[in-house]
Amino acid sequence: MLLFSGCGGKDQSATIDQDSRTPESEWVEDVASEELESVTPQIPPFPQTGNANESEPAAPVVAKTETVYRPDDSRMQPDESKLKELGIHKYESKRLVLYSDIEPETAKTLPPIIDQAYEIMVDYFGPMPPARSGEKFQVTGYLIQDRDQFIAAGLVPINLQFFSHGQHRGQEFWMYEQEFDYYRRHLLIHEATHCFMLIEPGLHPPMWYLEGMAELFATHRRRDNKTEFSVMPVETKAYIGLSRIEMIQEEIAADRMLNIDQVTNISQTDFAASRSIPYAWSWAVCKFLDSHPRYQTRFRELGQHLVGKEFLRLANTLFEPDKSLLAAEWDQFARGIVYGWDFDVNAFVIPEDNPVALTDSLSFAVKTNRSWQSTGRIVEAGVPYTITASGTVTLANDPKPWTSEPQGISIRYSNNRPIGRLLVGVIVEDRNQEGLIEKPFEVHDCGNGDVIRFANRGQLLFCVNDFGSARSDNRGAYQVKVTPPSR
Repeated sequence: MLLFSGCGGKDQSATIDQDSRTPESEWVEDVASEELESVTPQIPPFPQTGNANESEPAAPVVAKTETVYRPDDSRMQPDESKLKELGIHKYESKRLVLYSDIEPETAKTLPPIIDQAYEIMVDYFGPMPPARSGEKFQVTGYLIQDRDQFIAAGLVPINLQFFSHGQHRGQEFWMYEQEFDYYRRHLLIHEATHCFMLIEPGLHPPMWYLEGMAELFATHRRRDNKTEFSVMPVETKAYIGLSRIEMIQEEIAADRMLNIDQVTNISQTDFAASRSIPYAWSWAVCKFLDSHPRYQTRFRELGQHLVGKEFLRLANTLFEPDKSLLAAEWDQFARGIVYGWDFDVNAFVIPEDNPVALTDSLSFAVKTNRSWQSTGRIVEAGVPYTITASGTVTLANDPKPWTSEPQGISIRYSNNRPIGRLLVGVIVEDRNQEGLIEKPFEVHDCGNGDVIRFANRGQLLFCVNDFGSARSDNRGAYQVKVTPPSR
């Protein structure tokens, strides 16, 4: 049985065929009827020769691994002459055959994009399993403007006729024409990514990963007829119809923040119930992990296990050593997400040595061109710490340099606080009985100074408040002094 699922649009997601899905589980939710794995046959021991009492090196035993093939190509082969009578034309490249009734000048630009996407996906996930026939991998897409015409032509299977935006099955996908040029390409890449990731039958990764990675690759930028995939959107006007960042901002404003454990447990039912939000969260967590310098290598290892149980094991173990830090960094990314977010400068600055208890006064320089910076000290819950700060920093160069002291500049706000304001935070390590970190990062205003009692024990950090897209050209540092209570 080939897997197929519906995908979300700019403000809606497709109806998911519940009969094609397995029951919900914490991680793995996509299971085909057969799991295809490499088979290592049992090789009999190499026969002994010569005197049995003689000590001779044993001959090596070589195991042969059967080649795993992808399923045979079962795509429809329409009568092109009849399709032309209906105004449906064929556009073909190496990796995509596209049937569409939209304007030819637009349609013919789309197949080469999938050729480029295919090469990127091979680099990311590894080579596609070969076909028994030796044929190259190619998908067929149906880009539909007049639904009735496509149904009349027999191009939409009966059980796929009620999707909302996009649908895929095996090496084929179906999608409706979109209002905006950007989102037409986005949805095309999204569906083609599903065809690539799910071509092998078996145990597949969970929905958050499948949909998040399809959204990740589909978020693209066009330059000189070249397509860049997996980009971070830098401005609204170039991504009309996407709105993933705005969706998360609205969820945060409505106090519906999801921690990283909640995002990676978004279920099939959640995708079916919401027409957009699960896609936004899934994209965000995949983009965060795939771009963050601390987590990128580990996250990309998951992409080497699109079939089988290893994905589950790795997903539950790879990030465990940094779970508290990861939870805190995700919290700040999700709450502060903006167009043009810079993953490098917003990565928390953490020393290699383990933090130690803050028992004596500490002086610390808080740079303004980086996000949260660890003092390397642990503070205790409920203890009064006296914090003082001084200095002047420059926050931007355009249209003119903006200077700030630790209290911040009240003419512009980020995260509901003046930019330039000194903030103090604690990475919370305490977990509940289920092992989850419910409130991973405790943040307080500090300004020029204050006496602060932290609600949680944890590693102490400072930050100069600013937008996540605007730190790289900042200059200067505040001088901070932290004094624990005298004993």
